[in-house]
Amino acid sequence: MVDLRTHYMGLVLDNPLIVASSGLTGSPEGAEKAAAAGAGAVVLKSLFEEQILAELGKESEGIDLDAYPEAEAFIYRTAWEEDSDAYLSLVRDSKQRVGRTPLIASINCVGSGNWASFASQIEQAGADALELNIAYMPNSPALSSKDIEDRVLSTVKEVRHSTKLPIEVKLGSYYSSLPHLAASISKLGANALVLFNRFYRLDIDIDAMKLVRAQPMSGGDEYYDSLRWMALLFQRAGIELCGATGIHDAQTMAKFILAGASAVQICSALYKGGWKTVGKILDDLRSLMETQGFSSVDSMRGRLSAKSTGRLEEYMRLQYIKALTGIS
Repeated sequence: MVDLRTHYMGLVLDNPLIVASSGLTGSPEGAEKAAAAGAGAVVLKSLFEEQILAELGKESEGIDLDAYPEAEAFIYRTAWEEDSDAYLSLVRDSKQRVGRTPLIASINCVGSGNWASFASQIEQAGADALELNIAYMPNSPALSSKDIEDRVLSTVKEVRHSTKLPIEVKLGSYYSSLPHLAASISKLGANALVLFNRFYRLDIDIDAMKLVRAQPMSGGDEYYDSLRWMALLFQRAGIELCGATGIHDAQTMAKFILAGASAVQICSALYKGGWKTVGKILDDLRSLMETQGFSSVDSMRGRLSAKSTGRLEEYMRLQYIKALTGIS
């Protein structure tokens, strides 16, 4: 029998498929359905940093709504339907429903400050881990890459000091030196990185002459950047890794495990195929592993990472050069 169990952030998951934060996990009933479908862990719908600040009575001065288009729910005020007290209730009620399935709370944040202490309340509410979905999009030419990375690191540092929960940091891919940032995040005590956050995407309606939302769901061909960085960072940045974005089937899930992922997050595939998608992906993963001769996820993890193969150049420019020059 193939063993799908995986160790992630000190937690034992029955399998590496994690249901990502979304509207599907925005209620105790949704979290229960995810667990019942067979997910290895469940990430609750994110609580926005701005909601915490509002609950704490902090002034909103300096928060530029137009600067954060990825926080669509906040921009359109739907996020205000839940305050921080309601989120703590969501954590408590969801934990009762998911049973032994690990429950990961999520905060969608753009900075650091007094809100970070809210992490301790999430811990008391019964969450097994915490996801920091850092969705800061720089909007000023005055901000340097160091300014941006320092903001990320200060967020991780303050939350780490506020809770003993395992912390996964969900990042976008737009950093000047992701390996350095990953190592720095690890040194601050974060347990894992989720690669990558899929930010809100905009488009332009020429006829209406206005901005509109682009396709909100990922396609099955959007995983390549995440996969490359997974393979490059595995056992080279001192932190566990979780794949995200564009993972719609067992084949892609297996690729991430081979590249070094301890787990993967799935969202859009569930919106498209429903909860039965979880069981199908896991069944297909078992069959694939049996065909390839892998008895466990642990024996498969990182087999094709840059560190394991010793061929770092193949994960960088070599394939690009081969494609353009015809070198085999």
